Parts: sequence; structure tokens; C-alpha cells
Amino acid sequence: MNIVLIGFRGTGKSTVGKILSKETGWKFISSDDEIENKYGKISKLVSDNGWGYFRRLEEDVIGNIAKEDKTIIATGGGVVMNSNNVQNLKKNGKFILLTASKENIINRIKNSDRPRLTTGTCIEEEVDKILNERIPVYLSIADYIIETSSLTPKDIAEKIIKMVINK
Repeated sequence: MNIVLIGFRGTGKSTVGKILSKETGWKFISSDDEIENKYGKISKLVSDNGWGYFRRLEEDVIGNIAKEDKTIIATGGGVVMNSNNVQNLKKNGKFILLTASKENIINRIKNSDRPRLTTGTCIEEEVDKILNERIPVYLSIADYIIETSSLTPKDIAEKIIKMVINK
């Protein structure tokens, strides 16, 4: 079994994933890091080739990651918008949705070097638009949901261990 962390960027997937890995002894993989290790910086991939190209690379990487076992997988926020990714990760994974308030998300991502998901909008409009598209998908596939705004990453990791591993 794998633990698959899903949610919008800035909800703590990678931070929590690393703590979970340390606490459980399970391997940690960030799908975004895997993409960058294999293909180069996400910002450059997107600026040179567009989001569609990036999503195809992401699907390839997810197909390989999904074969792992006893692995904590931190996904990119948009991974769930591709049904092949969801299907592959669900075969051997429990989906943990990490959520946060819109304000917390904006504060966490405003200085990020990740490329914007929309053009011509301010960050608040972008977060609104993308959250509205993704929330129904996140909720429909999540096995567990954790609101992260008032919790430390360590608290979140401990909660996941209790819910999923030590249940």
C-alpha cells in the first residue's frame, strides 16, 4: 500500500510527505521532483511546451511511481484531473486530501517559482478558478480529508499515521 497525498499546491503535500517518510520508514517520492529530475524544471517545460506537454510527462511519471509499495507519494496539484493518474495511483494507494483555506494557500504559494496555471489573472482569481475546478474531483476520490490550516506538518503526519497505518 502507498499513501498518496493530493490537494492544491501549498497545502503541505511535500512537507508532510517527508515527515511521514521519516516516521514510517517508507520511501518518499514527489511526482514534481521526479518530473524535474527526469525532464528538467517544470517552469521551463511549461513555458517552452505548455501545460498539455507537462501533463503528458506527468502521466508517464505517475505510471511508474504507482508501481511502488510502502511509499509516500506527494502529487502535483493537478495530477487528479487525469483519470489515468487516479486509476493508477488508486490500485495500491490510499488518497489523503490535504486542504487549506484560500487565504492560507495564497500566502503559501505567492512567492513560489512554479508557473502560474492561468494567464491574465491575479493570484486570488487563479486560486479561486482552479480550486473550483478541482475541489469536486479531490472530494470524489479522497479516502481521507485533513484540513491543514490550523495544524503543523508533524500533527498532520501523525494524524495520517493513525488514520491509515495504525487503524
